[in-house]
Amino acid sequence: MNRIFHARVPWYTPILLVLLTIVAVWAYWHRQGIVAFMALALMFLIIERAINTTYTLTTNGRLVIHRGRFSKEIAIPLADIRRIERIRSARLGAFCLKRYLLVHYTQGQTVSLIPTKEEELLKLLATHEKDYG
Repeated sequence: MNRIFHARVPWYTPILLVLLTIVAVWAYWHRQGIVAFMALALMFLIIERAINTTYTLTTNGRLVIHRGRFSKEIAIPLADIRRIERIRSARLGAFCLKRYLLVHYTQGQTVSLIPTKEEELLKLLATHEKDYG
């Protein structure tokens, strides 16, 4: 059975959406239709990507990364995964500015993941590594 993990929404995404809303309202107020349209289109893309990003571990041994309707799907065979790093950027006390998993696979290629259940995904990848690798 396939196991689906949804993406965590980073802390800066709501702030960006609020700023884009302010730009769109300002642009409509000052009759700048093109700027308002661009701000609303960018808001739509950000929301769509945040809602529809999923990471799927399939039964045939693949990690499928789906980043919304407007992005190409990435399918990585689990046998090609070389290592997974847990990356934490600059810290402010106990708070990390950015936290994600960096997956290294075939010939130096990398992809970053920000799953909601990070530990569970790592455990499943480890069990699949034993099964396929």
